[in-house]
Amino acid sequence: MRDLPIRIAIMAAGLLVAAVGIVVAVVFVCLALYSYFLTLLPAPLAGLASALLVFFLSLIVLLLARGAANRVKRRAQSKRTNASHAHAIGVELGKLLGEDAQTFIAKKPILALALALVGGFAVGANPKLRAILQTIIKN
Repeated sequence: MRDLPIRIAIMAAGLLVAAVGIVVAVVFVCLALYSYFLTLLPAPLAGLASALLVFFLSLIVLLLARGAANRVKRRAQSKRTNASHAHAIGVELGKLLGEDAQTFIAKKPILALALALVGGFAVGANPKLRAILQTIIKN
């Protein structure tokens, strides 16, 4: 746990170096485009053509990123929907089991008491069963 700030600092430094490298690479690409367009066009038009090309490429990257973000968002929403369906099924199953247990206890209270005592004794006497019960209660 004491190494966490050091790890965060190293990752931040790595991200900073990577960001600087990306910016330098983009500058070199822009200069290369400008130099190429200088062979075809006058200097002002070459600068304008380079800027427009970089602008449209940036726009395409933004649209692709937006599509990827929407895809991730839809996937997360579908997982949440599946989880809510599982929760609803669990609630209904719990209700059914609770109703069955209630009718059983109402019909045979002495047997239900005996089963509860035997179950409690078994769980209390057996360390493995006690550990299983503790993990169930913790979760």
